[in-house]
Parts: sequence; C-alpha cells; structure tokens
Amino acid sequence: MGSGTGKIGLYLGSRDILQNPGYLEALQRAMGLNLVILGFSGEAPPEVMAANPFDGQPPSKERILSLVTRDLDGQPILRKYDSAMHSLGPHTAPGGDDRELREAIRQVHALGIDVWLLAGVWVSSDYDLLMYCPNDEAVNHWYETHFAYIAANYGVEGLDCTHARYPMLSELPGLLSCGCERCARAAASLGYDMPQMIAAWRAATQALQRLDARYVAELGRLAMGPFDYLQLLGLDRGVAQWFRFRCEVIARNVARFRRAVHAAARPGFLYGVDTYPTSLSMFAGHDHTRWAEHSDFASPLISHVDIFVTKALVSWAQVLQRLIPGLAEPDALRAVHRFTGYDTLALPTNYADYALGEPDSEFRHIPLRALLALDMAKARLYLPQGLPCYPIIQGGGAPHLWPREIVDQTMQDAEALGHAGVIFQGTRNMVPFELKS
Repeated sequence: MGSGTGKIGLYLGSRDILQNPGYLEALQRAMGLNLVILGFSGEAPPEVMAANPFDGQPPSKERILSLVTRDLDGQPILRKYDSAMHSLGPHTAPGGDDRELREAIRQVHALGIDVWLLAGVWVSSDYDLLMYCPNDEAVNHWYETHFAYIAANYGVEGLDCTHARYPMLSELPGLLSCGCERCARAAASLGYDMPQMIAAWRAATQALQRLDARYVAELGRLAMGPFDYLQLLGLDRGVAQWFRFRCEVIARNVARFRRAVHAAARPGFLYGVDTYPTSLSMFAGHDHTRWAEHSDFASPLISHVDIFVTKALVSWAQVLQRLIPGLAEPDALRAVHRFTGYDTLALPTNYADYALGEPDSEFRHIPLRALLALDMAKARLYLPQGLPCYPIIQGGGAPHLWPREIVDQTMQDAEALGHAGVIFQGTRNMVPFELKS
C-alpha cells in the first residue's frame, strides 16, 4: 500500500457520489482511492423477479416463516419481520433507480476508479437474527439469478456479497441455526448426521451444567485451546461437526453463485464475499483455509469489533455464568478469551470495562490495534496463498470513530502482514469533507 500498488477501497451509496461533487477526487488525493464498493440500488427486470421466493409485496408472514432458519427444536428464529416486510425479495429494497445507479458508476469510472457492486446474502443484518435458510432452494435460486443479472448488466469490475454467514454470534440462536428439514437433508448429502449433531449439542449443555466453578476457573488459567475444552469437558465430536457442516453449507452455495456470476460476466470479473474475523470465523460458517474455492478475494470484517468480537465474548461468558452456578465474572471471561484465542491480549476482566454500546467501546479499555493485528495476521496465515485479501477497517463511519492514529497504524500493519490493500467504512477521520446525505 505504501508503494501505491495496493487496493484502497470504500463502501458508498449512489447518492453519496451524486450529491457530493469533488468527494471522490478528495479521496484519491488523500488516500489513493482506487476502488468503490457501491451498494446495488438498481431495478431487477421481470424475468429476474420471477425467481423471487416471496409470495407478494409485502410478503405474507407465513411465507417468511417458511423461508427462515430454525433452531434445534424446529422453531423459526426471528424476533421481527420488519426487514422482510419492507423488501421486494430477500435483500432487495424497493425504490430501485437504475438511472441513478448507472450515473454513479459512470462518475466513478470517469476518475479511473474500479467499481464493485455490493449485494446481500441470507442474513438480514448485523443486528437481526432473521436469516433465510441457506439450504432453501428457492432462496438460493433467487440469489443465483439476481447476482448473475447484476454481474452481466452494469459494466462494473466485480460483485462483493455481504452477510453470507450465520447470524449474531453474540446470541445463542445464531450459533444454533439451522436445524430444519432442508438442512438435515443437506447434512446427509455432505456426510453429516443432523440428529447426532443436535444430540451432541444437548449433551454439551448438560455437561457444562455439571461443571464445578473452580474447575472452569482453573481451565481458564491454563493456556488451553478449543479442542482442549472439547476433550476435557467430554463433549461429543458432533459439536465440532456442527460448525464444520455450517462452513461447508456456506462454501458450497457461495461457489454455486460464483459459477453463475462468472458464466454471466465478462472475463476478469471478480466475485467474492466478505469474511468474519478469523478468530471467530468458523463459528459464523467461514472456513478461511478453503476461501479460494468460492471467492476471488477475501475481505475480513475487522471493522466492527464491538458487534462481532467483544459482544460475543461478553455474551458467551454470561451464558457460562448462567449454566455454572458460582462462576465468577473474571473466570468466565478468561475461559472465553482462552477458547477464542484472544487470551494473548490485555482484554477486560469484567463486563463493565467492555463498555458495550458506548461510542468509544472499541478502544477505551481494549488494545484495539493489537486485536486488529491479531485477526489480520491469522487471516493471512489461514487464507490460501496468493488469494488477494483486503481487511475492512473503520475510517470514520457508523457506528464508531477510531482514533486516526490507530487507523494509520492498522494500514501499516495490514501492509506488513502481506495484505493486498484495505477497504474503508466511512472517511470522516481521513478527509475533511462534510458529506451531504
């Protein structure tokens, strides 16, 4: 990046570009911007909309329930219908404007900047448990059809998909989806036994409840990894298989979408999906070691430390406390830090110091630069050699504003670790430009 050869990207919407003349030029001068990831806001034609799995506009609640993931007891996992009810189809907002989108693309290209369009898959949002089942053929056919159309018709250089994962690690339903009949059939086709995996989860919960708080505290004080816990706690291999199965589901379907995109687009077109932070990636359905099998690049989402990392650490520790009477807060956190591989960092030993929800929660009591560098180092080690990787970092966007010094240091760390560039979320910290919304 320091030599000017790396990719410097930024997520934007069409109106960010059209309503802010001079903004892209300022970013080119200040940051070397050479890639814009532009949210898709176009209009799908009737032949594409014919693949839409919804049953109307808005869809019925019954149809939404039939498409979403289910827990291990077969119950739908969702708390609200809003994101689906306000969509034309999964991840398709109403009010698309092709002219506006194409003009934004034209203006970006006129400056010699590449464009990737951004689309969503499966998980409604980072703040919502609603997820369309990744083994529902109607849902996957819709994504496949829509992505191929986007790739073929807008003259851009790539398509970047987000939310191609399981939802919200900070909430147990996210870890336990999906146990529906479609997923049971998919499990069998991949060599897994769904009933056995469900039984293993239930046995694991019972095993945790039988543990003595002093025993868990001692485990937390030792340098132990995930498989040490699986062995010493007597957990069935089905728990580990559950996470492996979910990784294979995501990989198989994303590979399917990439084949459709490459068949529809011109040669050289790029397709990929962003990745969960490496330390937690397999819990969300991402196996970084196989990323080149379905994506042309990797972009680890290290930009939301609170909702992806610290909120999960706190939540998991609180679950341990609920299951194991007498387990102290510091011991619960220490055990989770060990289990997830963040124990090499000076992380808080109480929930209050995590300051979840506070504007400076990501750096007040947390060694932010070290945490980001750890996940970037793991990503580069785990990802296949030669696969371009662009960590996603904060440049001053929602929800947090990192100190500029940490942003600069993180860019340096990314380059030193061998990443091919970075992608920014927001630029308030990078350029003195007041964006009109």
